[in-house]
Amino acid sequence: MTLLERLKVETRQAHDRIEAAIDLERRIASRDAYRDLLARFYGFHKAWESEAAAMAPDRDFFQSRCKTQLLARDLETLGLGSDDIIRLPRCQPLMPLPAPEAVLGSMYVVEGSTLGGAIIAREVENRLGLTAETGCAYFRSYGRDVAAMWKSFGARLLEASSPEADDLIVGAAQETFNVMHDWLCETP
Repeated sequence: MTLLERLKVETRQAHDRIEAAIDLERRIASRDAYRDLLARFYGFHKAWESEAAAMAPDRDFFQSRCKTQLLARDLETLGLGSDDIIRLPRCQPLMPLPAPEAVLGSMYVVEGSTLGGAIIAREVENRLGLTAETGCAYFRSYGRDVAAMWKSFGARLLEASSPEADDLIVGAAQETFNVMHDWLCETP
């Protein structure tokens, strides 16, 4: 079993748990509810990107996948001022990322949510009439390149795979799902 196959199998329960708990119907029922969802994603990404950047195995690869600026742009488009965005709560506590392999495991969750984001974007566009230019940039982060970006991330994961690293990568992915679940599903 490859590392990607193992990640999919061993994180399936955590993935399903967050998907069931997030209540997407309610979170995109109105612009206000959608803005609140984006604010929660912002709080996660802002904290996570700051923490993970220090340990990322390839800083340029990592930076090209950061989403905080897209979230800030969406939030501004939806009526929050830059001062309001700076004051949004940050996800705490985050899981420790003691090694580059842990960052890759955590990125598996973040990059995987980008794939799901394309589906969410279609729902947001249909229900709220928002596009990447009018408040849905985060969920459309890679545009038409979403599959290529996932494939390149998968290749990076497989390059890092080793018997020693794989347990750390899978453990970090599972913990990231747990932290993200608790953060996104908590009532602010």
